[in-house]
Amino acid sequence: MFNKLSLKIISILITIIFIITCFSSVNANNSKLNYIELELNFSPPEIIPYNENIIIKIKEQDFSRMDFGKPVIPYCLFEYDLIFGSDIINIEYENSNPIIYNLTQQIAKASYPRFDKLDIYNDIKKINPQNSYNSYPSDWVSYHKGGGIKKGIHKTFFSLRVYPIIYYENVNQIKFISNITIKITYQEPEKPILNDPDVYDLLILTPTKYEELLNPLSDHKNNFGVSTKIVTLDKVYEEMYWHGRDKQEKIKYFIKESIEKWGITHVLLIGGLNGQTTTWDFPIRYSHVVPPDEQEYAEQTFISDLYYADIYDSKGEFITWDSNNNDIFSQWNETYREEMDLYPDVYLGRLPCRNTNEVKIMVNKIINYEKEKLSNEWFKNLLLVAGDSYNDTAHFNEGELISNKAIELMPDFTPIKVYSSEQDINRKTVNNAMNQGSGFAYFCGHGSPASWSTHFPPDGNKWTTGYNVNDMIFLRNKEKLPITIVGGCHNGEFDVSMMNIIEGIIEHGLREYFFQPPFWFYYNEWVPNCWAWWLTSKSNGGAIATIANTGLGTHGEDDSDNNSIADYLEILDGWLELKFLQLYGENNFDCLGENHGDSLSGYLNRFLGDNAKMDVKMVQQWELFGDPSLKIGGYDTK
Repeated sequence: MFNKLSLKIISILITIIFIITCFSSVNANNSKLNYIELELNFSPPEIIPYNENIIIKIKEQDFSRMDFGKPVIPYCLFEYDLIFGSDIINIEYENSNPIIYNLTQQIAKASYPRFDKLDIYNDIKKINPQNSYNSYPSDWVSYHKGGGIKKGIHKTFFSLRVYPIIYYENVNQIKFISNITIKITYQEPEKPILNDPDVYDLLILTPTKYEELLNPLSDHKNNFGVSTKIVTLDKVYEEMYWHGRDKQEKIKYFIKESIEKWGITHVLLIGGLNGQTTTWDFPIRYSHVVPPDEQEYAEQTFISDLYYADIYDSKGEFITWDSNNNDIFSQWNETYREEMDLYPDVYLGRLPCRNTNEVKIMVNKIINYEKEKLSNEWFKNLLLVAGDSYNDTAHFNEGELISNKAIELMPDFTPIKVYSSEQDINRKTVNNAMNQGSGFAYFCGHGSPASWSTHFPPDGNKWTTGYNVNDMIFLRNKEKLPITIVGGCHNGEFDVSMMNIIEGIIEHGLREYFFQPPFWFYYNEWVPNCWAWWLTSKSNGGAIATIANTGLGTHGEDDSDNNSIADYLEILDGWLELKFLQLYGENNFDCLGENHGDSLSGYLNRFLGDNAKMDVKMVQQWELFGDPSLKIGGYDTK
């Protein structure tokens, strides 16, 4: 038996061991643990009839989760910007005893998005699976994290979702919690992941043949305080000889080293295809994210320059987009999901110039645009080209609704409307409006590599004439260059070329190539370049930059959450387009690439945790054709 002294010694030893253990757990990496604590209270759910179903709303909710074909569920979203490299150690919570509500009707499911193709494709049917869910969502709490850049500072983004209800569709009941307390434990890095040296701001990567033509642009940038470095791809491949499995990965490794060695925050890629060939002067990476049930066909690949911008994960580790090392990048299908961070770590844009003439045009455009503050007489115009996108059940005039919302987000701008409710949209009406000049232009409708159009109201069935690449030949807006945002499919698909089409015909045959999917979707018109780049690279006018989809674009349909706002404005392409405009119009952020990149990060914070392929595809294909360091509106030199 132990005497009292023995027990006291043992007690002291246990106490010492406990203290050492606690000290060790807190300081294992010489970094103390940090905590985020939340206590949330929820009002009882409101059950609202909606068509033949019901919608559940909670007074305190921020949004509704709207995964296509799945129940619409309310949730609260919390977004945190942590020190770059922070690691989430643990998330624990305690909730009140769930209250069971037996429902008399099913909870409404989110509508599938409408097609954004210009072509009419009656023989392709969307799949709308009638899935049944044991529990949806699977838990009261979910989260995701990522590493990225925000206003030039590298961050670890952490997004937390809290669901007041869980739906059990098999028995048609919900469980509701009135209270939940959450404790997040995270650890900051022992020392900064990046030293952030302040050597260069902008890295221009280019084929050697364009290097000299870019020197005036570099001089111009340096004169306005944007410290710029030009590096040729030959130099990249030489320096990264032992890094990377192919040219694309060598370029990505070089961008990583440029961040760490020079403090680069902006990257401009120069070059695309070599003329009308299928040979790349500046290589691209194709994404293999395939959402087969959510678009008009399962697009197997599409261009994603986000690959070059997504350098680190949330802990500062290099991200390859090929986590299983099978040389198929950004793969997410029915059998495998790639590990991808997706948050941009640099602000990146591309000028996919195919010849020296296009390089000269873009260099002159950027210099002339930025060298002095642009006149408010035309810059403060907001051009809006839109119509009735879909024949949806709610009978929204989607394009004009979202354009009207854009007007609200740009309060200092004068709208110039080219609406199909008032006139046809064609070469004359669009060019006349663009020739007046505008700081921003917003086209919202349907597209292809060569064309853009929308419908007349009220039923969204009859097409307008539209605005095609050949119409841009007659555009004469000269120096009055807008930043253009275009909603539609494939307007930014810059891998089209005449040789590409010829090779496709040879490989697949004339009939299959033009009249069978997916080839008719891709190349429904003979076009030597895509709509977005045609507009941007036009001499004597056009745009100073364009943001467009390299693949199949997608907008929302109807009003799935019954909040009297069309889903067209709240999810997918629509959310991205409005967010970009808001960052300038309401927040007065005036760097093109930063607004583009921060829109992507904002989208990921809000939607990525919904675990939908479409949300990944949205950010991967949203291409910036322009200089990411561009000063919107030019520099005030007076």
